[in-house]
This record gives sequence, structure tokens and C-alpha cells, in this order.
Amino acid sequence: MLSDARHSQIVKYLETHHSASVQDLARDLYTSPSTIRRDLSELESMGFLRRVHGGAVLTTGSTFDTPASLRRTQQLAEKQKIATLASRFLSSSSTYFFDSSSTAAVFAPKLLDYLDVSIATNGLGILSNLQSSSNLSIFSCGGFLRSPYDEFTGNLTQENISQMHADIFFFSCAGLSVEQGATELSDENVAVKRAFYRNSKQHILLCDSTKFNKHFFFTSFSLKDIDYVITDAPPANAHYAEILGDRLIYE
Repeated sequence: MLSDARHSQIVKYLETHHSASVQDLARDLYTSPSTIRRDLSELESMGFLRRVHGGAVLTTGSTFDTPASLRRTQQLAEKQKIATLASRFLSSSSTYFFDSSSTAAVFAPKLLDYLDVSIATNGLGILSNLQSSSNLSIFSCGGFLRSPYDEFTGNLTQENISQMHADIFFFSCAGLSVEQGATELSDENVAVKRAFYRNSKQHILLCDSTKFNKHFFFTSFSLKDIDYVITDAPPANAHYAEILGDRLIYE
């Protein structure tokens, strides 16, 4: 198993159990204790966990954003289903904004099936995986490259976005709750999303089901601000369906 995949599995285990021993992780991930210790040290340096004697405890949730290398490996099947559902909103001769989320990166290649399409994004993953062609024009928002999150942010990014307009803005979030709406861990991330929002006609949230009932420090949009929420499974909390109605899509 590659290190990024192990890191993702370790974080997922800690999100469920809140703590883990080196021996438990070595057994579950079929690898050596020395490899797990090295993984824990790397994850601690990123701010995901705190090393304790014999293992680690989780520190993520309200303070630390997730590096792109980990986000790319998490909930991949769910993101692929969301991408398929979101494809119904794509058409030829259209323009789109995409944020820097890993869900948007999974979805963006669907555009290759359409003609005369232009997109703008602040996501390095999308820019790296796609290339402009006779059918698809790709514009980078530029700005400050926020590593290791593979996204452009800052005043220059927002200024460049203000010069463009799109039919639809596709975006994701760190958490989604009835009370706070779509939330993020970074105010820089929120500022860029709001710039995209202002210059687009329709606003579609791509949100895998693990993000429901989670909320973080910064609110980007309330539920009423979002035209559609596309997810992979119906949320257990019935209030989402009551509030969103037909704007909630999961099949």
C-alpha cells in the first residue's frame, strides 16, 4: 500500500476510534510497526494527530485542513457517483467554474464529452489532469499557490475571478450542516469560493455523505444560497430533505 493510501486509512481509523496503537494499525493495514511509526510522524508534522506512547490520538476536526494528497484517496467511489450525477448539468457551449476540491477534480474530466466548453479553476489538480483542446478551454485563476492543498488563493486569485463569468459554479465543502450550511477550515478558501459564486448564475455543491452533520469554523454558504446539493446517499437527518426538497440529488 502506498504511503498516501496508508495515511488516508490511518486518519479514517482515528476519525472512528479517536486513538490507535501502532500494533493495531500495523495489523489492520498489513504493514510493519516501523512503517506505521514513520507514517504517524509524517501525519503529526501535518497536524493531523498527536503522537503518544505506543500510538497516536486524533487532533483533526476544527483546526487542520486536509492536504490534497490525502483528499485524492478518500471516498473515491462516492466522488465518482457524485460526478456521474452532476453530469446531467453539463452541456456543450457552456462555461463553468470549479473550486480546488478533490471531488471537482474527479468530476472535471466529464467535460471532455462536450463541445465548446470553457472552465476556470483555482485547483492545481484539475489544471494538471486536463489540457486545453479544440473542445475545452481551461483558465487558471492564478494567485498564491497554497501548498500542500493544491489551490490558488489570495487577492490576485479573486481579482482574476472577477474578470470571468460562468453558467455554473461546482464546488465542495469541508462540512455541511442544517444550522451552519457549507463550512470550511480556511477563510482564504471561503473568499475564493465566494468570488466564484458572485460571478456565476447557478451554484451546485458536490458533497459526499461523510460530510453531513459536520461543521467547521468558517461558513461559505447557507443552504438557501445553494441551488443544488449532489451527494452519494440520502442524509440520515430528514431536515436536509425538508429544507432542500428537489434541490437535494442522490440518485
